[in-house]
Amino acid sequence: MLLCSALSAGGEKRHKDYTRLVELIRLEDRAAPLVAFSGFKTEMEAESHAGFLGYLNDHPDMVKRIQNNLGGKEIGWRLNNLHHRLMFVPEKRKEYAVIFESYCKDVVDYLLDRTRLPNPYHAIRTLDQEIPEPAAKGVTAFLVHNLAKESIAEYIFSNAKNKKVKIRLKGMKFIGRVGAFTTTISQETDGGFKFERDRFTIWQNSAKNPYTALMAPMEETLHILLRGSTEKGIKDQLDRFRTKRLKEVKKIAADWIRVEEAIVGGLVYQLLPLFLQTHVHHFPDQLIEKDIDSKTKLKQYTHLRKGIRTVEKLGCQQSIQIYQEDPKKFKKYLLESKSV
Repeated sequence: MLLCSALSAGGEKRHKDYTRLVELIRLEDRAAPLVAFSGFKTEMEAESHAGFLGYLNDHPDMVKRIQNNLGGKEIGWRLNNLHHRLMFVPEKRKEYAVIFESYCKDVVDYLLDRTRLPNPYHAIRTLDQEIPEPAAKGVTAFLVHNLAKESIAEYIFSNAKNKKVKIRLKGMKFIGRVGAFTTTISQETDGGFKFERDRFTIWQNSAKNPYTALMAPMEETLHILLRGSTEKGIKDQLDRFRTKRLKEVKKIAADWIRVEEAIVGGLVYQLLPLFLQTHVHHFPDQLIEKDIDSKTKLKQYTHLRKGIRTVEKLGCQQSIQIYQEDPKKFKKYLLESKSV
C-alpha cells in the first residue's frame, strides 16, 4: 500500500499509544504565528462582507467622519472589492507535531485496511512553510495547529456630486474547522458546469473537543474517497432537472454534501471508536456524543444521526458499495431511516 511504503521509509518509528495526544489536544490553542496558506483570492464572500458591515455599524464615528468629509448626511456606498486568503498556525512543539503526524498516518492506514478503499495520498505531512504547493498527483494532507481566514475589503462612499471616499478594512477570524476538502463548481462558457477538486486537505490538531480533532484524518479521507460518488449524484440530478443557473446548482450540491456528511459520519462513528479503544487508554465515550450533538446544530450535518443509523443497519462495506454504485439509492435509504 502506497501510504505504508512511502511514508514509513527510513525506519520511521510510529507511536501506537496516543493517550498523550489527547492530553496535548486539551492544551490551550495557540493563535500565532500566523502564516499564509494561500495567496489572496478576489471573490464575493458573504460572511466576510457581513462581518465588515457589522464593524461599520458598531463604529458610527467612522461613518460620521466619512459623512463630514463628503459634506452631508446623504451618502451612498458600495463594495469595491473583497480579497481573502487562508492562514494557518504551524505546530512548533516537536512532540505534538510528531505524535499527531504519526496518529494521522496510523488512523488512515487503519481506515483503508478496514474499508479496502484505495490510498488517495501522495503525502501526509506537518506544514511549516508559507503557501505550500501540493503534489501534482494524489492528495497532500497538510497538518497544522490552527486555521484562520484573513479578509480585506475596500468600500467606496460617495455623495450626490460623486465625490468619493475609499476605505479599506482588514479582518482575521479563526474558522474553527478541523478538516477541509473542497470541490469548486463553476459555470463554463457553453453553459455547462465544471467540478474541480482541491489537491490538498488540511487537518487541524486543535479542537475544544479532542474527539473532533482525532476524527479529522478519517473523516476527511472518506470525503476525498467518496467525493466522486457525491459529484455523480449532483450531475445525475442536474441532468434530470436540466438547470442552467449556478445558484440552483450550488443548492443541489449543498443538499448532496449533507448526504455525504451523513455517510461519512456514519462510517467514522462505526470505525474510529474501535481504533481509539486499542490506542488510547480510557477514552471518554461522552466526547463522541458531544461531538455529534455539536455537529447536528449545523445545517450541513442535518442527516448525521440518520447517517449513523443507516450505516449501522447496512454495515460499513455495504454502505460504501451502495454509495459508490448508486448514490441516489443510498440517499433514499438515508432519508427513510430513523434518527438515533
